[in-house]
Amino acid sequence: MRKLPVYAFSMTARIALAAAVVAAPYAQTQTSVPAQHAIVRRSNLPAEMRSGLSAALGKDTSSYHAQAAGDGLDAANPRQDLAFHFNAEGVEVRSGTAHWQMAVRGYGYGEAIQNVSAAAPSANQNRVDYRRRGLTEWYVNGPIGLEQGFTISEPPSKVRTGLLTVAMALSGNLQAAVDQSGEGLSLSGRDGNAVLRYSGLSARDAEGKTLRTRLEMVGSELLLRADDTGARYPVVVDPWVQVAELTASDGQDNDMLGISVGVSGNTLVAGSVNATVKGNAGQGAAYVFVKPSSGWKNMKQTAKLTSSDGQAGDGFGGAVYIVGGTIVVGACPQSGICNGPGKVYVFLKPSAGWKTTSTFQAELTASDGTATDGFSNELALNADGNTVVVGAAGATIGGRAGQGAAYVFVKPTAGWKTATQSAKLTQSKGAPNNFAGEVSVTGSGSTVFVGAPGIAVNGNPAQGVAFIYEKPAGGWKTTSQFTAKLSAKDGAAYDDFGFCQAGSTCITGDGSTVLVGAPQLNFSTGTATGPGKAYIFVKPAGGWKTTSTFDAELTASTGQTGDAFGWSVAINSANAAIGAVAGDNAIGEAYVFAKPKTGWKTTSKYTARLRASDGRAGDAFGFSVSISGNAIAVGSINHPQGDSTGPGAAYVFGP
Repeated sequence: MRKLPVYAFSMTARIALAAAVVAAPYAQTQTSVPAQHAIVRRSNLPAEMRSGLSAALGKDTSSYHAQAAGDGLDAANPRQDLAFHFNAEGVEVRSGTAHWQMAVRGYGYGEAIQNVSAAAPSANQNRVDYRRRGLTEWYVNGPIGLEQGFTISEPPSKVRTGLLTVAMALSGNLQAAVDQSGEGLSLSGRDGNAVLRYSGLSARDAEGKTLRTRLEMVGSELLLRADDTGARYPVVVDPWVQVAELTASDGQDNDMLGISVGVSGNTLVAGSVNATVKGNAGQGAAYVFVKPSSGWKNMKQTAKLTSSDGQAGDGFGGAVYIVGGTIVVGACPQSGICNGPGKVYVFLKPSAGWKTTSTFQAELTASDGTATDGFSNELALNADGNTVVVGAAGATIGGRAGQGAAYVFVKPTAGWKTATQSAKLTQSKGAPNNFAGEVSVTGSGSTVFVGAPGIAVNGNPAQGVAFIYEKPAGGWKTTSQFTAKLSAKDGAAYDDFGFCQAGSTCITGDGSTVLVGAPQLNFSTGTATGPGKAYIFVKPAGGWKTTSTFDAELTASTGQTGDAFGWSVAINSANAAIGAVAGDNAIGEAYVFAKPKTGWKTTSKYTARLRASDGRAGDAFGFSVSISGNAIAVGSINHPQGDSTGPGAAYVFGP
């Protein structure tokens, strides 16, 4: 039942070599330790690798160790094909003919920068330190790349005259330019193409409070700035970097690749709802992208999935979901008027890997479906691939058109086969146009989330609610009784609380946490009622209960009315990803919020702000999001490709 809001969208540059800012370790004995650090790496870096693991692997592998050489130390990174030279003048990084040098000039508050003296580097296996009074600059080499960090033992001065700042001089044969947002830095070669990039700059303190940060270039100096006012140290910096742009080799205008995305381990699937297949306009397709052994990179599909019984206008790919070797694809146009009652196709990964095919394992349908139900607009799959949940937001229940329903399909013992549902989930006291069909399911398949953004609450139209259903001891059964109803105590008319886009994980695998989008759009008038919100509910010790009390409300400090923040959402145990399809002055973006160590809390300060490196006006970046481990996939349904003005694309981001 999704309709694209009527806004404009867009934005920036392409990456051959990338840099990221990630979380830094801190000494426990220090009372005040703000830090900032970066990873120099290739853009195809495996996104799932964490800095701690990389440091440990680098320590255990001699090829990452620093060795004495001439006036300093040399090190190599065989995984990233990079070479480093450390001396008292700074650090030089080389990759092919590209080379650049970073040298710390000083640190302080605002423009009051205290110059630091030169320091000779010292090595301990894969770690290199420059020790100065009050400031230690350190590097750790490992498979993930070269991490750079700063440990400041105490505030630079007792009087704050501006933001905490570390000033670094850059030199070499690359030209530096900071993004307009102040959150990313590109270093470009003579041809103007960006070959190095810092992106997603952010910081949070020991209590999980996100600190305001930005990058600035003044002449040839890079300034790393953070607002540490009221912060409790240590401060953690945790950004995300675009590591791949994925497109279809046969994409055409208006295919809408990325209308749904799903990522699982090293595989991403993206729906292309309007793709023409064998002359059938709008039959639709799903594209599978498998990460190469060297890591994610800009690439075309590994395989293309279609349906052998497909027809023009099927809208195959309007919803996709992937877990391991199982992909499910919905076929019902996003208008909600299907060719028949709508279908869901199950595809299983062949032993030799994903291949282009129109042969599916099973076709799942509703036993009582109609063409107006919108069956398969939203769907989800559990971690074992044995439970599929399908939304039908337009379903008529008890004569109430558009009340909505969710259908549960459980894999038979003998394996998936063409079938109708095992159970149908509704509400006994529903109403027309509740649109209860936004779905998600836990890893075990025992708990189902159903969002109903059209429900009126306390007389507020379309304020929205979400329902939790739990599997009975005897297995899933058709029911109109839910376990709990979630709503927002500060909700308002047309909040649309309940959004959970296809491919998303709106309830964590262990069932402990729910993330609900509320994009604040009045679809009846085509206007926005706010910038959008997202809510987090944590399962109480006694189990899920009906409540309007949420644990956290997430918003964007940079948000504007009409951003549609909350249009798409995804969550795992560590991070929440939230799409704002019309955000950043109608460009389209996505936000990452890292779970604080002390638990989720209401905040408007995000961990990272994700945007396409080559986005354009009208791209609709953020239409869909999915998260798996440390990888986030984002759909951009109108992104151009070559001479084509809008076949769409999917992007992969990682820390």
